[in-house]
Amino acid sequence: MDRIKRTPASGPDGAEEMSRVLAESLPLARQWSAELCWRDPESGESCAWYHGAWQTLRLLGIVTTLTQQSELYIEALRPLIAEGGYKRVFLSGSADYGLLSVVLEAFSNEAATPEITVVDRCETPLRLCRWYAERYGYAIETAQSDLQTFRAPAPYDLICVHSLLSCVPVQHHAEIVATWHSLLRPGGVLMMANNLYIGNTARESRFTPEQISAYQERVAKAALTCPHPEALPSAEELQRMATAYAAEMSGSIISSREQLTGLLEDQGFSLEVARFGNLVKDRNHQRSGAPTAGKREYAWIVARRR
Repeated sequence: MDRIKRTPASGPDGAEEMSRVLAESLPLARQWSAELCWRDPESGESCAWYHGAWQTLRLLGIVTTLTQQSELYIEALRPLIAEGGYKRVFLSGSADYGLLSVVLEAFSNEAATPEITVVDRCETPLRLCRWYAERYGYAIETAQSDLQTFRAPAPYDLICVHSLLSCVPVQHHAEIVATWHSLLRPGGVLMMANNLYIGNTARESRFTPEQISAYQERVAKAALTCPHPEALPSAEELQRMATAYAAEMSGSIISSREQLTGLLEDQGFSLEVARFGNLVKDRNHQRSGAPTAGKREYAWIVARRR
């Protein structure tokens, strides 16, 4: 492994450098998604529409990423890293290396080196995580696995999650949280950010045909001011990518603060921090999912395994 280098700041202060990194990895994400993305053995459906587009949409600045919420993680991680008992870190699901970049920055700030495992059912984000880690001289473990079937050789001190519950049907949320609980040591910490759709009675959010057309226009407009246009696919491919993303993108709906906090407490967690609201650095940021009626906010949770 190469000597460890300073990673880019994951928040707005590191946006310029992270854009250069995205421009470098974006073509790899498109290539790897076509080759490696998970495919449902029954339906044949693939997640390539998502993993092939995500880094492009990040570079265009039109999806919600950890850039907007990285400070929440870094501030929460700082005292745990300084304490010294939170070295084994589990990253539960990952669109790319976004969450990894935040965790590595937090440990780098404290001159500490973590032991990180990233688990996802798709190999594409795992390869991107390994690419990012190797680029800065870190060694990480990755495992292509469904979360519920993953088995760890030893419990973890810390689990970091971003928006995973939005990607899982609500009826499986309790199983996911119970698995996180089982992967942590007693006293271990879970930290997570996730969307809430207050009072929304639907089961999931999806783009309407009109919203798909509007999203295509947003993508085309953003491409005109992209900081690294050389990394983008052709205009035709970009429109195809935007159409597929908007047509396929959906999100599970957590309709109240109590639904989320009760879920965690019922599965054996004690809440240490529960913040709700906008919780983003840039008030003009663009959200990733479909526009929805009613109040939409973020939850920021730091919870400890009882």
